[in-house]
Amino acid sequence: MAFKETSLYQYSKPDLTIVAGDHEIEVHEFVLASQSEFFKVALRCKLKESGERRITLSEIQPGIIFMVLNWLYRAPLTPYFTAAAPEVVFSSQSTQSLKNIMQVFDFLQIKGAGRDYCKFVEEYLQKIGTVDFPQIPNSRAEDIVIQTNEVYKSGGSITKEAFGKLVYGIAADKTSYPVSGDFIKAFEKLSDPDGRYFRDLASALTRKLKPPSR
Repeated sequence: MAFKETSLYQYSKPDLTIVAGDHEIEVHEFVLASQSEFFKVALRCKLKESGERRITLSEIQPGIIFMVLNWLYRAPLTPYFTAAAPEVVFSSQSTQSLKNIMQVFDFLQIKGAGRDYCKFVEEYLQKIGTVDFPQIPNSRAEDIVIQTNEVYKSGGSITKEAFGKLVYGIAADKTSYPVSGDFIKAFEKLSDPDGRYFRDLASALTRKLKPPSR
């Protein structure tokens, strides 16, 4: 179900047009302005866009705008990956797609989207150690770190259980060192690490490194 199929859209006449690429999308001011500071300011200040009831978003891809509108209207979210498999979810292409989506939410000053998109990341972290995803190759470390950091920056979080699986699953050598050096290097390379992400990651590492009780 897309946003145009939701009750809010079907039973209320749109009063605003968003232009993205070649698409002109009719939407509702009360839906956008109540959840986006960007749209709220654009519609309530005395600018041309406010008077014409038309806002052009020339730098944002139409596909991402539709994802944003699905979130705003509470329609089911579209995954940011092209196939439901760990090697696709945690790929450089999927990572860039998630970054692009989160950047648009940030640009439009929409809070809370990360809490929903983190469910996609969480689902596949929970598969670590299963037949589908027995162990994480070191080559996936950077994509996992970036994606997890992105959803944290947007208000999401990962459960302790999933973090535990991540710490164990990405081990380079479980008999000597519990966490892959590539994983640590990937975190160190983040240009804008989220503080909550660092806290939760550090807690997971502490639990893993803690010697067994006697």
